[in-house]
Amino acid sequence: MRFHYLLVSLILLLAVYPYVGAGPTGQIVLKVLSSLVLITGVYAVSNRRRQVVIAVLLAIPAFGFGWLYVITGNPALGDAESIFTLLFYAFTALIGLLQVLGERRITTDTISGAVSVYLLMGLTWATAYGLVESLSPGSFSSSHPGDVFTFPTFIYYSFVTLATLGYGDITPVTDQARSLAVLETVSGTLYIAVLIARLVAAAGWMPKTGAE
Repeated sequence: MRFHYLLVSLILLLAVYPYVGAGPTGQIVLKVLSSLVLITGVYAVSNRRRQVVIAVLLAIPAFGFGWLYVITGNPALGDAESIFTLLFYAFTALIGLLQVLGERRITTDTISGAVSVYLLMGLTWATAYGLVESLSPGSFSSSHPGDVFTFPTFIYYSFVTLATLGYGDITPVTDQARSLAVLETVSGTLYIAVLIARLVAAAGWMPKTGAE
């Protein structure tokens, strides 16, 4: 049941973020939800002590820098939060993927883990895009003049890229941004292919029912 809680927190974050404003209240709501993802993410990988230690060492700085950024508005704290959050999301997604691929039987937790990994991939790349734009402003352009690139904007762009929809309203401009977009597109396509193949293989381990 570990991945159930992570999946709920991820869905909650993705469902709520479009409806909160960019002001202080909106930042606090998003930070509460992202903190919940950190907590449930640590729990999701808690089946081994080493994994828990690594997850905690990444989650605590991400949590602390995130709330300090909300309080002070210091961009350096925001960048530090992004680095640790990116590493945490990537680590949790990797552990989740290994657990899903290692399952011999398909359970509800296996499905929750598979979906959680996909959502974590989107958030990982969104965090990476935000970090690139923060360190190198102008890495992305928008077809709507005056658009401000915030983390919710990059969540949208990330999942559009991950699903290879390619609406074209946000465009990577620099080589670094384009490279990230290419890598996300490839990772999303490969993940779906590998996941389907693994789940089909795992289904072969399920006991047959009926009169056979």
